[in-house]
Amino acid sequence: MFKPRTILTLFFAVSLLGLAGSPTHVAAQQPNTSPGVDGAGIDLRIQLEKGLKARLPREFDFIDHVVGMVDNNQLPRDLVQSTFLWARPKKPYPFPYFENGLRLRAAKRGISL
Repeated sequence: MFKPRTILTLFFAVSLLGLAGSPTHVAAQQPNTSPGVDGAGIDLRIQLEKGLKARLPREFDFIDHVVGMVDNNQLPRDLVQSTFLWARPKKPYPFPYFENGLRLRAAKRGISL
């Protein structure tokens, strides 16, 4: 009969062949980007509005202000991104955490929001 080592080798070989012969699963993992979208794959304004669950006019105004400062190189994008990633999992609404965190972190760098 078959030895356990032979079965394991056959299983491994079939697994490799299955991955190599399936070009569609690679295409499914590629990001869906469209023209006009920045290099990160999504517009910063949309990312902040949707990801932080902005809902009040003053929240949208703050996001507009932040995006404008990033576009004018007055505020580092990596500071905004890292604060966004920190605030996003906060419940029930991550926006207040983002706003307060970004104000504090920017102030430490001498940037006034």
